[in-house]
Amino acid sequence: MTFLYNNFLTDFFVLCLDGISGLVVEYAVAIIILTVLIRLALLPIDIKQRSNQAKMAELGPQIESLQKRYANDPAKLQKKQQELYKKVGAQPLLGCLPMLLQLFILFAFFGAMRVLQSEQTISTALQAVQYGTATTDVHGFFWVHNLWQPDNVYSGIMPSANEFISFVQQNSIYISPQTLMMLQNQGLIDFTTGTLSVVQPTYDAVMTNVLASNNLLSEAGNPLANGIFILPALSGASMFIQQKFGGALANQGTNPQAQPGGKFMMYFFPFFSVYICITSSAAFALYWTISSLYAFGQSRLILFVQKKKKEKQKIVVS
Repeated sequence: MTFLYNNFLTDFFVLCLDGISGLVVEYAVAIIILTVLIRLALLPIDIKQRSNQAKMAELGPQIESLQKRYANDPAKLQKKQQELYKKVGAQPLLGCLPMLLQLFILFAFFGAMRVLQSEQTISTALQAVQYGTATTDVHGFFWVHNLWQPDNVYSGIMPSANEFISFVQQNSIYISPQTLMMLQNQGLIDFTTGTLSVVQPTYDAVMTNVLASNNLLSEAGNPLANGIFILPALSGASMFIQQKFGGALANQGTNPQAQPGGKFMMYFFPFFSVYICITSSAAFALYWTISSLYAFGQSRLILFVQKKKKEKQKIVVS
């Protein structure tokens, strides 16, 4: 399953985020910009899908009539349904395409965040030991002290020694041999025995000095928590709003809770969203939240335009 978050699209997103951040300085702004650009690129597909959904909704009574008429002849029923779909230009399977495409993008973006999280963490550690902790900044986002750590009260601002070596191991294909040698020469990691490990006393001392230089220690000298669950909460709320008011079912003018499994999915996805964002970096939680809010706003705008278009057609006909 690694191909879902380690593929050409993952590499493309990394390049895009690096390029945009070079222009706007902050990765948080780059993530927001790229998220909006992705949603805009998907806009034609989304419009086509919603138009198709509207056609399918209008065919509801006729489909029910055919199902009653040919209840004992499935082959005949399928043929008549296909003829009806073709007549109005509806495509029953079209609704699956945007969902699959967005899921593929979601996994790829998650992979891109993992790559950047490792790169930024290793870069911060190297900069601290080479140029001094006083010159090492921790890039945050409002209440989140470190964008590359989860937004919760249980995660540290800087990764632990075990988390750091995990970053190195999981993304070894993106780390050059020269970088590994630099990490070893600076006493942060060791692989002379053939096993990659972190030199915890050195690493812990460097990270503590980085936090002290950025005023991220409490009065008692303890590291502060990285976040306070705001992004996970926003992601859950935005997903709930999108499911309840901006989803495909809303486009059909039906009540999501009245659909089979609709009520379960309406609550499952927000809780799942909160879990993913609590356990992932704040960078990915930011992407998820912005994407959900944008999708909701875009869906409401499309519905508004479609409604006005229908009202104008009625006026012309009358």
